[in-house]
Amino acid sequence: MSQAVASPAEKSLRLGQQVRLGWVRELTGALSQVENVFIARIDRVPARDINQLRRAMGGSFYVVKNSLCRLAFRQKGWNDLEKLLQGTCGIGAIQGDVAAACKLLVQFSKEHEGFVLQGGVLTGQMLGVQDLQTLARLPAREVILSQLAGIVQSPLRRLAFALQGPIRSLAMTLSAIGQKKGKEKGEEGNVKS
Repeated sequence: MSQAVASPAEKSLRLGQQVRLGWVRELTGALSQVENVFIARIDRVPARDINQLRRAMGGSFYVVKNSLCRLAFRQKGWNDLEKLLQGTCGIGAIQGDVAAACKLLVQFSKEHEGFVLQGGVLTGQMLGVQDLQTLARLPAREVILSQLAGIVQSPLRRLAFALQGPIRSLAMTLSAIGQKKGKEKGEEGNVKS
C-alpha cells in the first residue's frame, strides 16, 4: 500500500501513528470497493507463497495488523468480523466471481497447514468456514451461466421440434400426394398409347 498524505491534525501525531492511520485509510479505501471479504489466520506460511496467493487474487489479499483491521472494519460497519481476527490474519477483498476466489482460498489452505480460513462477509451476510467451503464447491460463474442457458434453451428446442412435426408431416403428405399424382399421370399416358 502506498503512503497517504497526512492531514494537519495527523502531522502532530508521532510518525508511527501517522503510518498506522495511513494504513487504516488505505485498507478502508480498498474495502470500500467490495462487499465480499474473507479472513484467514496465517501462521508459518512463507511470504513468497502469500505473494503468489495475492497475485492469483489480483492483488486483493492483505496482511495487516489486527488492530488496524478492526478500525477499518468498524468504519465499514463490519463489527462482527472483529471476532475472527485472531493471530496473524490475512484479508481477501473479493470483487467478481466469489466461488472462484473461495476455491483458490480453500485450495491454498489445503496446501498450507498454517493458512486457516476463519470466515467472512458476503454482501453483508456473515459466513463461517463451512459456508466458504460450500461456496468453493460451486461451479465457476461461467459454468453456472452456461447451465442456465441450457435450461432456458431446452424448452425452446422442444417447442421448435414439436412445431416442426406437423409441418414435416404436412410436407411428407403433400410429397406423397404429388408422387401418387405423378404415377397416375404416368399410368394414364401408358394406357392411351
